[in-house]
Amino acid sequence: MAPLAPSLRRFRLHACYVIILIMVAFIMRRVAGMLILIFGVNFAAFAYAHYGRYAQLENNPIFTRQEEVLPVFPFYNEYIQGVLSGNPAEMPSAAGLTVLDMLETAAGASLGLLSIAFTVSLALGLFLGLQAAKTEPPRVSRWLIPLSTMSLAMPGFYVGAALITISVLYLFLSPSSKGDLPFPLGGFGWDAHLVFPVVALSFRPTLQIAQMSASLLTDEFNKTYVTVARGLGHSWRMVKVKTALRNIFVPMLQVIASSISLMIGELILVEWLFGWPGLGRQLALSIQPPQTVTIASGVLPSSYLHAPTVATVVTALGAALIISNTLAGILTYFSDPRLQTHPHGGANAD
Repeated sequence: MAPLAPSLRRFRLHACYVIILIMVAFIMRRVAGMLILIFGVNFAAFAYAHYGRYAQLENNPIFTRQEEVLPVFPFYNEYIQGVLSGNPAEMPSAAGLTVLDMLETAAGASLGLLSIAFTVSLALGLFLGLQAAKTEPPRVSRWLIPLSTMSLAMPGFYVGAALITISVLYLFLSPSSKGDLPFPLGGFGWDAHLVFPVVALSFRPTLQIAQMSASLLTDEFNKTYVTVARGLGHSWRMVKVKTALRNIFVPMLQVIASSISLMIGELILVEWLFGWPGLGRQLALSIQPPQTVTIASGVLPSSYLHAPTVATVVTALGAALIISNTLAGILTYFSDPRLQTHPHGGANAD
């Protein structure tokens, strides 16, 4: 056997190189696709805002001045050159504030809110899922089904509106409150101001994670290896924590990525509803058409569909969505060896 040892070492070294190359190739493909998507989102948002202003002027007879439709490419080139040269476009409603300054401030507020809401939804969703996954016999608790059904009919904006309605009723029904609410209805602050936005953002993802984790665990409890483990004297707690949770890791990654996408999509309305100064609110303010226009002032405000602002904010939100899905795809790929060898799902697909 001694003469075979060097050959075996070379084979193992070669196998390690092959695995590393497969990993690098997969990640590079994902990153390249991500960059192409982000660039496409940026241009599409800029073009939408650019031509949207002309469409608003053309379709609204109140506006007295019609403008010639100019091509988007010169303006987009100017926008890109300004960003690359460190001289980005200025915000129309704030002198001296550039779109990148706005992005830095708004992104910090949005990422903080998203991080807290995601942590709450993940921790509470897994806890509820573990509690709802019953073992003898394996089943999902009945109390989770109506909650999951209700969450499908109540997106974050509806939950936020319900919280505001409850707060108003509290003021009417509690004269002794003197107009004070337990939690603010709007504004910014890393304190009680977080409560309503976090609840609105995390309500639906929490129940989605709980429902999926309970269903997946119940399916695992019905498998043969669980019956064998129980026959050997292992407790349900050990089977659930040591084995079943590991086996549902890959599908749960996809559920978690879907929850992040859901929160990013609801961020615009939730931030606008509670006055949270993040990317979602900035985008909502940029695409909100003017409410009152007279014949004497028939000119669109400069902040409405300001192309550099819309493109920057939409790109940041799109990048967060694309990056989260890409990371989930990479983790799923390397967590499930079947995807690396399947002829249609792994690196050999090319």
